[in-house]
Amino acid sequence: KRAGIGVCMENVSYAYHTGKKVLTDVDFWAEPGQLTGLVGASGGGKTTMLRLLLSLLEPQQGTMKMYADGSNSEQSLLLSPATRQLYAYVPQGNAMFSGTIANNMRSIKPDATDKEIIDCLKKACAWEFIGQLPDTIHEKIGERGNNFSEGQAQRLSIARALLKNAPVLLLDEATSALDIETEKQVLKNIMEDSLPRTCIVTTHRPTALKLCKNVYVIQDTRCRQLSPEEIKKIIRDF
Repeated sequence: KRAGIGVCMENVSYAYHTGKKVLTDVDFWAEPGQLTGLVGASGGGKTTMLRLLLSLLEPQQGTMKMYADGSNSEQSLLLSPATRQLYAYVPQGNAMFSGTIANNMRSIKPDATDKEIIDCLKKACAWEFIGQLPDTIHEKIGERGNNFSEGQAQRLSIARALLKNAPVLLLDEATSALDIETEKQVLKNIMEDSLPRTCIVTTHRPTALKLCKNVYVIQDTRCRQLSPEEIKKIIRDF
């Protein structure tokens, strides 16, 4: 709780059952209290990496683990379906269901108070429109959040993930429908939280990379860490 939990991949390779290689000899580190970016072309392997971290997929080669108190610590744990409870995951799209906003939020934490829900909505920049509704968090919404725009639904999904208070947060293109300034504010709010959270975000929007401590790029099944100069060039050329 004090130091947070980091995640890493060492020499990880993954291929589909058809034999098509997706990732080759990947080394990847994400530290507590930091925002780590993951960029690359669509279909290049970013979502596959997140699914490997969640142990939804199993690599053909390499080691994946969580660690506490620094990357050199002996306090490490190999990733498995049992470690999945330590993640909060926001996939592409959203998974809101019909009912009230509060019910949607409490699907991740049944005993959450109204205050906890509202605090998370504020961090996700969702309270600015939820607070204007007649019944606020008790307002009923339709299946897949069809009362809201795509960007609003994304913010609700992020708020729900934050309510879990998990040590590792995975955002898979979860801010793609937000305008640039709102995206920056949401990510900044997440990282200013008191929890020493490890946050990994996949994005096509280089502007978000300004907030990232480290950025990795996937190209031709290989994953490498970008230098500060390379990150600046991506942002400048966007």
